[in-house]
Amino acid sequence: MKILVIDDEESLAKILSKYLQQNGHEVAAAHSGREGIEKATVLQPDIILLDLHLPDLTGMDVLSKINETFTAAAIVVITGSGSVDSAVQAMKMGAEDYLEKPIDLEKLKIVVKKIGEKRGLLEEVQSLKRQQQDIYRKDYLFLSDPAMQKIYEQIEQVARQEKVTALILGETGTGKEHVARLIHSLSPRAAKPFVELHCGSLPESILESELFGYEPGAFTDAKKQKMGLFEEAQGGSLFLDEIGELTATVQTKLLKVLEQKNIRRLGGTREIPLDVRVITATHRDLEKEVKEGRFRADLYYRLNVIPFTIPPLRSRPNDVAQLANFFFQEACRAFDKKLSLLSDDVLQLMKNYDWPGNVRELKHIIERLVVTAKGKSLSVKDLPKEIREAKAGAQTTRGSLPKAEAEKQNIQRALLETNNNKSRAAEKLGITRKTLFNKMKLYNLK
Repeated sequence: MKILVIDDEESLAKILSKYLQQNGHEVAAAHSGREGIEKATVLQPDIILLDLHLPDLTGMDVLSKINETFTAAAIVVITGSGSVDSAVQAMKMGAEDYLEKPIDLEKLKIVVKKIGEKRGLLEEVQSLKRQQQDIYRKDYLFLSDPAMQKIYEQIEQVARQEKVTALILGETGTGKEHVARLIHSLSPRAAKPFVELHCGSLPESILESELFGYEPGAFTDAKKQKMGLFEEAQGGSLFLDEIGELTATVQTKLLKVLEQKNIRRLGGTREIPLDVRVITATHRDLEKEVKEGRFRADLYYRLNVIPFTIPPLRSRPNDVAQLANFFFQEACRAFDKKLSLLSDDVLQLMKNYDWPGNVRELKHIIERLVVTAKGKSLSVKDLPKEIREAKAGAQTTRGSLPKAEAEKQNIQRALLETNNNKSRAAEKLGITRKTLFNKMKLYNLK
């Protein structure tokens, strides 16, 4: 790392420089505040060791100037014995750490190492963030369908507005989670946590404790304090999938959190301030749910600030080939398979199929084909029967059906093809077994 020592004691600066150089660092020294600022301008150091007592400027003035200009530099202040208060004040102004004179060289080594590790971790996070953005940006969502291109443009705009809630609508398996992750990864919150919860997979009592946490004694099994997902997402984003499954009680509590921007753990009395962006998703028609009294209107309007509607895969067959190739390459890497690219015949049959489980079904089928591949390439005969027998134009006809009717037919077909095996049918549709039973009840299917 590049380190700048700013200290008017030339002998001390020389000792520190020599020691740091022996430990593999590139070091320069300055003996006044103005000289230090000038050298920092040229060197752009990673770390600045700054004496608080300088002949021309106060250390606090230098610190303030450096903070304005070199936000990437970590500053370690050097102070005389008994001047800890000055060091504390400097740390409040943004200094990373402090060292007291006479300087313990071993402690200096530890402080520099700690800063280096922290910088390395931040760089790794930024690198992963860039990789994640590139994957979503170039391969997954940036597709040829005009509707998806428009959604992507909207995502980039909304991502920058980090306090705005977003509601993602679309059939099961269309990629709502990926849109939520993309909003987070392109936002100023990207380096902070992305926390997700499937609201339809937990009973009300457990869902509340997961979201809000609890204090010891809040209920029978609450032996110790538990932080909720809202707290875990502090500074970042909380993604609540299948928001339409929330009970009336949890809807009321969620509305309060969104309005007041704080939570109270179950059994607790203290209000905990929150800085969390809430992103929600559902396959349900929430407007209809509101009209029929199953979803709070005020919560719906609070969540529906920025709505995204993801079109089903059957309505954009030209995206099928792009997605299939993307998932195919991902699966080959993941399972260490060296297979030839998907043929035009295979891709055409995939485009003919109407994908009742949407993008999720496509991904799962591609992974299964790669895992079970015997030769060096995939052929038409390797495809599942329903894809081999799909007729051109079938997805267009199916796409013209009302959403509820199309979903009902998809479920009927999945049950028929799996000989009424609910678990296999749910997997085929890309939904949970519980969701399948709920939908069967909704459509009066046996």
